[in-house]
Amino acid sequence: MDQSVRCPKCAAEVSDPTQPCPQCGYVIEHPQRKRYQRQVVASGVMVLLGYALGMTGTATRLDVLGIAGLVMGFVGGVWLMVSLYLLLRTGV
Repeated sequence: MDQSVRCPKCAAEVSDPTQPCPQCGYVIEHPQRKRYQRQVVASGVMVLLGYALGMTGTATRLDVLGIAGLVMGFVGGVWLMVSLYLLLRTGV
């Protein structure tokens, strides 16, 4: 499997896309990095909304809202951890 790519700055052939371009030193970004960054933001928002929903449910004594907030916060937290792992795995 040939993984070589062209440098977007100088158009040189780069055999390993995880390394900078040997000719100009340009750091080639992982193609999935933007997607992982959006997932981290979305999952963080989900955790915050779950927390707010849970607190609202607790304050108004609506158990359904409290449970929904707990589930939403938990799912968002797991999603956040997986997204952070994937983002950091691609290199900073």
